[in-house]
Amino acid sequence: MTTDTVSLDTAIAKLRDHYNRRLGEQEALLRKKRQVEDKVTEKRTEIAKLEGVKILLQESSAFAREQARRQIETMVTNALQFIFGDQDLEFRVEIDEVRGRAEGEFLVVSKYGGELPVQTRPQDARGGGVVDVISLALRAALLHANRPRLDGPIILDEPAKHVSEEYSRQVAEFLKQLSTAFGRQIIMVTHNQHLANTGDTSYMVEMRSGKSYVRVYQSIEQA
Repeated sequence: MTTDTVSLDTAIAKLRDHYNRRLGEQEALLRKKRQVEDKVTEKRTEIAKLEGVKILLQESSAFAREQARRQIETMVTNALQFIFGDQDLEFRVEIDEVRGRAEGEFLVVSKYGGELPVQTRPQDARGGGVVDVISLALRAALLHANRPRLDGPIILDEPAKHVSEEYSRQVAEFLKQLSTAFGRQIIMVTHNQHLANTGDTSYMVEMRSGKSYVRVYQSIEQA
């Protein structure tokens, strides 16, 4: 065997070794590529699932929000109509998406005997008495709708103080029915005689010579 033949065989062997090494590197890279592709496919599947969950949650949230809106509208509307004796008076909640967040606006709708409805904000609708009734009914509705349930009494400080005298009895009756329907005790501070008369137990607090004196209040209706 000549020297040239030996050199050629050596060169071929080196090339074969180089080829085999590169072939092994290629196979390793292909395996990594397949692994990466599998992970990409897995992540895309997870993303698709998460997108589906997101849409489901959004739809569930929208449905729950709509149910809550209707429940609140109905309860506050019933309170307004019961207290003021006006079946053309309604309460509405308009919900809009503002910068990706739901925001609600409260409106009072007055039909005025079949004419075109007039929508106004509560503070612009028939004086402060409407605002007081809406505030009272909203608090009751939100307390009732809260999950998990919040137990305990409803504590009120001068409820419906801007409601005129002619509607005081209806407010008192509304609170009494509210207590019965929700099974909640109502504790309130009031200067309104009609509201005081509805209590199962009422206390009169009087100030004399800088001292407070408490006694059981006996109304004409209770006597």
